[in-house]
Amino acid sequence: MISAVIIDDEPKSVFTLNSFLHDYCPQVSVAGIANDAHAAKTLIEKVTPQLVFLDIEMPMGSGFDLLQSLKTIRFEIIFITAYNQYAISAFRFSALDYLLKPLRITELKEAVAKAEQRITEKKSTYDYELMLRNIGEQNTGKHKIAFADKGIQYLVSLDKIMYCIASANYTQVYTRDKMFISSKNLKEFEDMLPPEIFFRIHHGHIVNVNYILKLQKGRGGSAIMNDGKELEIAVRRKEDFMKVFKGNP
Repeated sequence: MISAVIIDDEPKSVFTLNSFLHDYCPQVSVAGIANDAHAAKTLIEKVTPQLVFLDIEMPMGSGFDLLQSLKTIRFEIIFITAYNQYAISAFRFSALDYLLKPLRITELKEAVAKAEQRITEKKSTYDYELMLRNIGEQNTGKHKIAFADKGIQYLVSLDKIMYCIASANYTQVYTRDKMFISSKNLKEFEDMLPPEIFFRIHHGHIVNVNYILKLQKGRGGSAIMNDGKELEIAVRRKEDFMKVFKGNP
């Protein structure tokens, strides 16, 4: 059994989550419930859960404030939130799970299964430290994403990513310094990269407009990147792309 706690200030949400866990996630045992950050810290220190369902917006401090108040994070977290693109991007960069309200059974079961796997594999909490760092940085271009290469983990600022190219179900991410292979597909990168500087100019690639050296004319044309790479611009995306491109110095 996975020992879990629920931290949420909305009684209806707590009741729904508790019921869903009982009915659809029998491997989870709810050991306690707290409705604010202060009570949650006390509960976590007392129960030492393996899994925490954490609401972001609460009285007496947010879910992020709670995490920053803890000396160590020795549990998995499934965030619960109303839609907030800024926060969700930070979760995605860190490969963390989140559930949007109202809760959906399928998504809950998937998130619990991932958490169970991480608990079994005893993975580190490094992702949470990265997420908290990103949340504290208002400039989205300075948010960092982690890449693994030959057993080494690299933290790369988004503004150092030049372009991304689809490669089957993977993505080749080209930065100023090196290329990484990510298990995220191109759509996932499109969803999480800041749209003010990144644009999907073609179904097969995304570019950082700040690294475009020049544009090549043609029906759709192409973008010549700083490293000399030429990337085709799809005709149907050209008009929207030009609006973004002209809006950047």
